Order: sequence, then C-alpha cells, then structure tokens
Amino acid sequence: MVVPSCDRSCRDSNIVEAIPSFLKKLYYLSPSAPQIKAEKRFLKDIKDFDAAYLWPGISLDVVKSVNNQNKPIFAERVNGLQSQAKRILDDAYSRLGLEPQHEITPEKIQIEDQKLKVIDFLFCPSPIVAKSFQEAGVSEDKLLLTTEGWSPERFPNYQSQKPPQDEVNILFLGFACVRKGVHLLLKAWELAGIKGTLTIFGAMEPAIAQTCGDLLQRPDVVHMDYALDYSFAYRQADFFAFPSLEEGSALVIYEAMAHGLPILASPMGGGGIVRDGIEGIILDPYDTDAWVEGLRKLSNSPDLRAQMGASARKRALEFTWPQVAARRGEQILQKMQTN
Repeated sequence: MVVPSCDRSCRDSNIVEAIPSFLKKLYYLSPSAPQIKAEKRFLKDIKDFDAAYLWPGISLDVVKSVNNQNKPIFAERVNGLQSQAKRILDDAYSRLGLEPQHEITPEKIQIEDQKLKVIDFLFCPSPIVAKSFQEAGVSEDKLLLTTEGWSPERFPNYQSQKPPQDEVNILFLGFACVRKGVHLLLKAWELAGIKGTLTIFGAMEPAIAQTCGDLLQRPDVVHMDYALDYSFAYRQADFFAFPSLEEGSALVIYEAMAHGLPILASPMGGGGIVRDGIEGIILDPYDTDAWVEGLRKLSNSPDLRAQMGASARKRALEFTWPQVAARRGEQILQKMQTN
C-alpha cells in the first residue's frame, strides 16, 4: 500500500510512505505535492505486482500508465457516477433557489469517463452505486458489489444501553449539507411536532445555515460540531435520521446500527444495508409527509425502536472491516483467476 505518509500507529511492513518523515512538513505546504510524490512511488513499484487497487482521486495519467503495463485495475468507488451526482445536486440546490455549491465539474466528469474505459473492475459499496454505472453503460461483469464497514475498536462502549427518558433524541451525524438532505430533515421535524430533540452533529454547510436559519433556531434543534470521540452522540440517541440525496454507503449508518439505533433514511442514505421494515424505515427524501409520519412512528413506538435496534446491531456485526476486507479479497482472487 503506497501512501504519501501516515501516522506512526498505522505503520506496518506492507505500508510504503512516499514522503520521508523529515520532509513531511515541506511537502504538505503544497496541496498537490503529496499526491504527486505518492503516485511516482506507486508507478515505480507496480511493476513487481500482479494487479493494482486504485483509490478515487488518483490521476488519469496513473490509471493509463498501469493499464499500459497490462496490470488488472481494481478501483474503489465511494459514491456513484459523478454525472448522476451532479444532476441530483444541481436539482437540490435549484429547489432551494441557490446556485449549485458542489465541486463536480464537466472536466471531472470527463476524466471519470476516461478512467472507466481502462479500469477493469469497480468496487461498488451499494446497489444504487452499481446501478449508476450500469445506466452509464458499464458492463455488469466489471462491477463488484461490496459494502463499507466499521471498526468496533473505535467504539468500546457501543453495546451500552441508553437509560429510558421521557423525550426522544433523534440524531443526524455527518456533514450537515444539502447533499445529505439536512434541510429536508429540518422541515419534516418542524411539521412532526414531536416532544423531543433533533441533534445535528457535524460541521454545517453555509447553504444550510442560510436557508434553514429559522429552523436551526428552534429550541428542540441542537447543533454540535465534530469531536474526536462522537460515540456519545450515538449512545444518547433513540434513532438515526439520514435523508441523504447522494451517497455511496455512509460509514455513519454502520456505526449507528452497531450502537443499536433504528434507521430512518432515504434509499441513498440506507446504503443498501438498511432493510426497510427490519433495521429501519426507507423513505423518499422529498416525500415530506412520509418523513413526518416516519419520525412520529419511531418516536412514539419504543417497542418498534427496540425491535429494529436489535436487528440493526445484529446486522452491523456482519460488516466489521476485517469481514468486509475478507469478502473483497475473495472477489479480487476470483476475478484474477477467471481473467
């Protein structure tokens, strides 16, 4: 694994740091220098290996260079096709009366299209991600359906039970942005009239602060910035709400499920992991009435929350990172043996 640099705790015999430790501060003065250095080291080493596993954001030149060496390329996908994401986000900002405030440009879409022509296999973390590439003409045999995962060691108290309380606490955790549908959640919360608290945990996009200022000022809405230890936010919640408009398979979903939280999510937000009616409820993010009903249903049904929460915790245990890694390893070996 070639990386620009890494923390001392992550160093191992299989990790190659492209930047010498004593030059780290110098290289990171430039936004592009660490990636350029890592890519050069990667291309130097790839000749000794049988295949390449490339992460999103790697340059087109590297992808082409590996392809020219006739090395099979496995590529990681975090989200779906960028052209689809752009359409979704352009529409979302338009509905708010705002100019698009994302970073997906025609140039980035063109570069992605060129990469797709030479990449052999794509790891897709959810069925929705896989579908976005199928609709763009990528052959099904190139798409490797997988999942993301979570790390139990990061949450030593994830099995703790929340003490009973009179009011419910609904949690959104992540970047509070238009892409993740926070504005839609705030509107549904206002209409639901629930006795409880909506906790939004994470940095906030200016567009949300601009368009939802009155909703954010409500006494039953609490906003907190990120912290290094956010396990307590999961442990204090009764269920997790995630109406994301454009997503892959968000890590917070796995973590919330591991903490025994039922999930109220959009199809994108559920990430292909949350099963409707089992670990949570899946709803169209723009169906405000359905979200109001869903918020009320979970808020007013402790038994339903307990049932779905138990199912969520059990299912999350199937997706720890070692298990996910082992399944991906098997997929790679199968493709290497048949191609």
